[in-house]
Amino acid sequence: MDRRLIALAAATSLAPAQSLLVLPQSHAQLDGTTATSVPFGRSGPVRVQCLYDPMLFAAPGNVTAIAFRLDGGQSAPGKQVDCELRLSTSPRGLVTMGADFAGNRGADEVVVLPRQVLALPASTTTATPSPFLPPIALAVPFHYDPAAGPLLLEITVFGQPPGSYVLDATFVCNSPEVLVGPPGCAPAQGQPLRVESATQQVLWGRPWLARALDAPAGAPVVLGLGDTDVMTSTGVPLPIPLDVIGATGCFLSINATSLSFQVAQQDGTATFAFTVPNQPTLLGYWAFFQAGVFAPAANPAGLATSQAKRVQVCGFEPVARLWAGSTTAVVGNLETGTAPVIQITLQ
Repeated sequence: MDRRLIALAAATSLAPAQSLLVLPQSHAQLDGTTATSVPFGRSGPVRVQCLYDPMLFAAPGNVTAIAFRLDGGQSAPGKQVDCELRLSTSPRGLVTMGADFAGNRGADEVVVLPRQVLALPASTTTATPSPFLPPIALAVPFHYDPAAGPLLLEITVFGQPPGSYVLDATFVCNSPEVLVGPPGCAPAQGQPLRVESATQQVLWGRPWLARALDAPAGAPVVLGLGDTDVMTSTGVPLPIPLDVIGATGCFLSINATSLSFQVAQQDGTATFAFTVPNQPTLLGYWAFFQAGVFAPAANPAGLATSQAKRVQVCGFEPVARLWAGSTTAVVGNLETGTAPVIQITLQ
């Protein structure tokens, strides 16, 4: 083999592997639910810190480029902004990110793009989601290890002309709600008991309301919470028929690891209030819930059950941002779950 080909093959084999990672990955093919003019779509200085949780990364790597994308369905003229980019490993986690800029910066902070006039390209594409803009090559690569903490991107815009440049960003979500197991069993007279999630957006660190419906007014109602509809903690397969206790046609469909009690209101509802733990790792978690009502006329057991359901914790996305309309601001507006959707190049 030609020595030049051997040398080329050797150089290629030694070149570091390169990959593209969308943050957050859930938005790789999905448009964000909000748009943001921060930092490039305003008419003056802006400072913004964008925090991306370690759970978004699979392994350490060197960040060599960053790409933004416009909000879905939007086009934009080109724009020139006087800006600087910094990267660091934040000492603060997602739930402890502060409103003070200085406290969020890591000791390993690097000016990855020194202050310069950055030419943001024009785009006439109106796809949803928008394609990522050409990546901004970093003058200094940044080594990031998710085991050390969140990735913090700080963008300082020292000046920019008026004009829209609206980026795609994360924000809200809707929690899927799915029926589980056999249908509910109806009392001798009346409709089957039902359950629902009364909270449309189930978020970690926030309240969640579950509700039973169509219970006899004044009847005791129990709500069971669990994490599966496969088997109980003792290994009994689900669903479990309750015929053996006299509740013919009724089932226990979830591993009810906790029980809460309420009394049905005159309209047949009973509402149960919970708080989802303040843990970003609960994003995507499915909570299983099922209600039962004690009604003497229902059957020999005096018990009727609803069909079970499961609802998913849909947010917050494991991102956050802090921003202010000034380059000298000490504190800013802190927003959990909101940050530009970006694509980074990792080596």
